[in-house]
Amino acid sequence: MRKNGIYQYYVEGEDDKKIVNALKQEIGCIESGKVEKFNVIQNKFSIARIRPLKSGTTVILVYDTDVETNIDILDYNVKFLKKQSAIKDVICIPQVNNLEDELVGACNVKNVIEITKSNSLKEYKRELISCTNLGKRLQVCGFNILKFWNKLPKNSYEKYGNDSSKIKKVKK
Repeated sequence: MRKNGIYQYYVEGEDDKKIVNALKQEIGCIESGKVEKFNVIQNKFSIARIRPLKSGTTVILVYDTDVETNIDILDYNVKFLKKQSAIKDVICIPQVNNLEDELVGACNVKNVIEITKSNSLKEYKRELISCTNLGKRLQVCGFNILKFWNKLPKNSYEKYGNDSSKIKKVKK
């Protein structure tokens, strides 16, 4: 059951997309919605990109916070999206510092390569993207949604906050 309607996720890369899809489809711990690869730190939104969004859509921006070079683009994107009549809300979710650090913090692993049983970080990314049972792998590693996306970055991205609680489904 959806809390507030239609959700559209924008994530940085294929690995982020794979994780978000596993969290919503396999584990069911975040709100369901479409996931699109679009780096909100490097690319500006346009009318053409948001035109397909249905009225009342909540936009979720998921981004890494380890590089602070393009904060102006994120500023533009948040302001632009908030002005659009079809968009109900804009939710910012910083990954402190990046997806790999978030996964280590939310799982009972010391290194992210343990999730896919990979030999290197490069191999991990490739195996994560091709993994067919990622939700199960995360659960075996003790994944806890309450520990995922729960930090506030201690840099320029702090001003956007962390609204991940708005999309997390926590069993009571």
